[in-house]
Amino acid sequence: MSKVSMVATFTCADGKNDEMDAALAAQVAAAADLEGVEVYSYHRGEGNNYSFFALFTSMESLQDHGQADSLKDVMPVFMSLLGSPPQMSMYSPVAATGLDL
Repeated sequence: MSKVSMVATFTCADGKNDEMDAALAAQVAAAADLEGVEVYSYHRGEGNNYSFFALFTSMESLQDHGQADSLKDVMPVFMSLLGSPPQMSMYSPVAATGLDL
């Protein structure tokens, strides 16, 4: 099976950056023990802009992640802090330093 990466960009609501940072830390902790999740990272940019990068061992592991019980409690908090809907894309990794593709 081929590995799958997911990239997303999103904004949080004005004045909610600290709450968003805490919610994202909770999501990373909730995803830490999920099988097939190799990289799961959030990044804060200028203003209210954020990005997400994840690497999964397979499409099945990405789909399982979306249904994981460990994320069901933290996702509603994340969703409530969004300033606009996330823009998400999936890819097949080609080359990287530091990742076992």
